[in-house]
Amino acid sequence: MEYDIYVKMPVEETHILGYLAEAEEHLINIRHSELIDGAVKVIVPAGLLEEALQMLELIKEELPLEIIRYEPNPGYP
Repeated sequence: MEYDIYVKMPVEETHILGYLAEAEEHLINIRHSELIDGAVKVIVPAGLLEEALQMLELIKEELPLEIIRYEPNPGYP
């Protein structure tokens, strides 16, 4: 199972989030979201949800971002 975390942030800062995510190998996968204007969808394995949320909270000290919500990823058949 995976979770989707929706993060609102300036598009020009998305690459920095990507670099920081790469430092934590296999923690999150970043996707642009069409569901919420200006949001990035972060996909994370269920077992790493709390760790990913903590990482995003720490990143908020460096980047202007807001965690909008998180929910189970519906998966694809």
